[in-house]
Amino acid sequence: MIGQTISHYRILEKLGEGGMGVVYKAQDTKLNRTVALKFLPDRVNQDVAAKARFIQEAQAAAGLNHSNICTIYGVDEHEGHVFISMEYVEGGTLRQQIPFARSEDALVIASQIGEALQEAHTKGIVHRDVKADNIMLTAKGQAKVMDFGLAKLKGALKITRTSSTVGTLGYMAPEQIQGGEVDHRSDIFSFGVLLFEMLSGKLPFRGEHEAAMVYSIVNEPPQDIAALKPDLSPIVANLIHRCLEKDPSERYQHFDDVTADLRRSQKHTSRVMRSSADPVAAPGDSSGAPGSPHTTAILTRGPRLYAGLAAALTLLAVVVFVMNPFSGTGAGPSDKTRLVVLPFQNQGSSDQDYFVDGITEEVIGRLSSLSGLAVIARSSAMQYKGTSKTLKEIGQELGVTYALLGTVRWSKQTGSEDRIRVNPELVKIDDATQIWSQPFEAAYSGGFELQAKIASQVAGALGVSLLSPESRSLEAPLTDNAEAYGFYLKGKNYLQRGLEDKVSFEFGEQMYKKAIELDPTFSAAWAELSILHSQMRWFHWDLSEQRVLDAKAAADKALQLAPASALSHTALAEYYYHGRLEYAPALESYRKALAIDPNSVEALAGVGAVLRRQGKMQEALGYYERVSELDPRSAQVALELGWTQANLRNYSAASQSYERAIVLAPDEVVYYIYEATLVVEWKADLVWARRVLATAQERNVPDHTHFVDRTMARLYFLGRDYQKALLHLKTAGPLALDDQSYFTPASLLKGLILQSAGTGNPRTEFEAARVFLEQKIREAPDDSRLYTSLAIALAGLGRKDEAIRKGKEGVAILPVTKEAVRGANRELELATVYAMVGEHELALDRLEHIPPFSSVPTYGDLKSNPVWDSLRELPRFKTLLSSLAPKD
Repeated sequence: MIGQTISHYRILEKLGEGGMGVVYKAQDTKLNRTVALKFLPDRVNQDVAAKARFIQEAQAAAGLNHSNICTIYGVDEHEGHVFISMEYVEGGTLRQQIPFARSEDALVIASQIGEALQEAHTKGIVHRDVKADNIMLTAKGQAKVMDFGLAKLKGALKITRTSSTVGTLGYMAPEQIQGGEVDHRSDIFSFGVLLFEMLSGKLPFRGEHEAAMVYSIVNEPPQDIAALKPDLSPIVANLIHRCLEKDPSERYQHFDDVTADLRRSQKHTSRVMRSSADPVAAPGDSSGAPGSPHTTAILTRGPRLYAGLAAALTLLAVVVFVMNPFSGTGAGPSDKTRLVVLPFQNQGSSDQDYFVDGITEEVIGRLSSLSGLAVIARSSAMQYKGTSKTLKEIGQELGVTYALLGTVRWSKQTGSEDRIRVNPELVKIDDATQIWSQPFEAAYSGGFELQAKIASQVAGALGVSLLSPESRSLEAPLTDNAEAYGFYLKGKNYLQRGLEDKVSFEFGEQMYKKAIELDPTFSAAWAELSILHSQMRWFHWDLSEQRVLDAKAAADKALQLAPASALSHTALAEYYYHGRLEYAPALESYRKALAIDPNSVEALAGVGAVLRRQGKMQEALGYYERVSELDPRSAQVALELGWTQANLRNYSAASQSYERAIVLAPDEVVYYIYEATLVVEWKADLVWARRVLATAQERNVPDHTHFVDRTMARLYFLGRDYQKALLHLKTAGPLALDDQSYFTPASLLKGLILQSAGTGNPRTEFEAARVFLEQKIREAPDDSRLYTSLAIALAGLGRKDEAIRKGKEGVAILPVTKEAVRGANRELELATVYAMVGEHELALDRLEHIPPFSSVPTYGDLKSNPVWDSLRELPRFKTLLSSLAPKD
């Protein structure tokens, strides 16, 4: 077939052949791109069942859209030959890399594979043939899961006969070998085999012939990975063991739990003297993404939950922060007794980690409500889980005088319910004096009641005088239903892992709803459910009116059940803020929460976030300084503080805050993205910005969604190196940008690049962006970002009147008067439209109209961005640029 043209594909070369297909490299002559075509082999092309299974593969895989899954473009038939057109992946198979020289590299790739399979599982697709030969690695080290030819859709016709053992023997789960029911947990078993092989170069089950291998998988324990890799993290060894359990019910039940533990293991191995605790998941603006400062729709801060950080750290910056966590915040430690509740140590099964973490968090929550104490927030405290640091080191880092620590033991009772025993200990840090210690014991079903007793005893030991409402708050149980409490803790624990995607929130929603079903009077579960509903809207995962109504109903129920709960008032505040953008009632509810719990970082940061949205940046800064005092080890808090400083155009202070963030979370790529953007906004220093991103790559910081390439594309666009911009844009996926402030299809950015370069056919790209954005508007007609992005596409097409009209619609949906941050972004994009269609004075009117307290326009954008070239020689533009030039 080499050299032939099939449909509109010109066959270039044969890539490979397997039992279910022959694969060719081909040129798509319509879209001028290289693709891979998979044909049914001639010997089975006439087999109706085989053909049906082949088409099933296409239908299954075509529904998947993930950066670590080979993209399926379509299925077609030519002269009786059915074939699939798919993404052409240039690189080699994972098999060629096994074993990995560095365990860290294997874990990065394994995380990508796990995320790809989780995406498939959420769509009801089981791969059923996970192995090294079905994973491609691109030249940039990105994993691509291939060949869903053995996939089975839930509810679809079972074409493969029941007794069939499709798959590859060494990777198959026991139930798969025995012809039993296969589900997503079978993929988890295969993944465990694959990870074992990636790390050791060997398979966990051995046999000289097929029968021996079958017997080993079904009956024998796997080889001990720790014996083959003595330096391997215990977290990874335990992860592999859980994946390879014979009984599916004893394995991990979901891939997101697998990937969460993989991330923990990577943090454990990459951080010096850091714990392997789950990452902090404090949402932007306290419960939503920050409406980040952006250069334009073309260069922005990227993902919605994080902020940036400097890569060029000096030792001095690290030392200053570690020794004084309050430096640069404008707020010193308060006069209150300062206490940290360190993560209680689980001395039982790791399956109960969520329960032990819940005990720790509940004790923190109850103690933080006491006006006489300043209690370090959970996100900072939990970073010391499993730490090897001394109490004195922790005390210096957090600026605390006392530490509460403890252990949780589990004992099985013959013929009766299991019991738990908690041994808390209060220590004065400076001289390591034990102030108080008292063991507590309860049946497992009543273990959730112990937190109140512990908190009350600690308050007494510290001599804290309790007001009557505080005393009642300490003693009030969250629920009397142990099972409901378990679901509640699972929901919270899962959302605090830092995965921050729609799937995670949907799982949390299920857990809270199960808790409420078991105990309809569980006010905290109602409040957390309400906050989750508000966040689903805020993150643009569900913009329906029903989601907002559900948030209000749950908040009202929480307040009805617990009117004296800070969490209940916070939930209502979140509804007003994120659901309705109604700032006055949001502030009122946040402040009611603070009257009950003055140490609530959620409510403090909520007030700061609302003030920012109102354009009251200086007032907001004070609240974030207070949050930084209570949560000094949170990179997210450092972000919020830095971003508020950036809004005040205090870039030097913002950069210091971002440097603090990199000390705390050096393995989060988004911090590098934000720092790179900051130096562009501040000084138009594109070389420095690219160096920041290069540093992230040199440190092998995980980058599963290609944030670095997407940002590099925008940086090279600003630097007018259009070829490199296009090169980096190739891996961006369908979106160059999607965050709270901007929505930029990759085709739109490509159109702007080609237009500025004066090459190619930018109209084709602008037209593709137009079609894409108009469809998005039909799906989400209230999303202001889509309108101004569409306006830029229309301007690129020369449709001047339509472009201006759509730009104005976007501004009208979210004006600056309604929201200072994102409203300013809409004004900036409308100014971009005016500049593109030749209305120069109107463009300058818009740029000058944007309030000075917003983060746009910036010096770096106006100085570098090609979209402003038509304005550069105008006196008004020169004056505006000069006014924004860096003063420090």
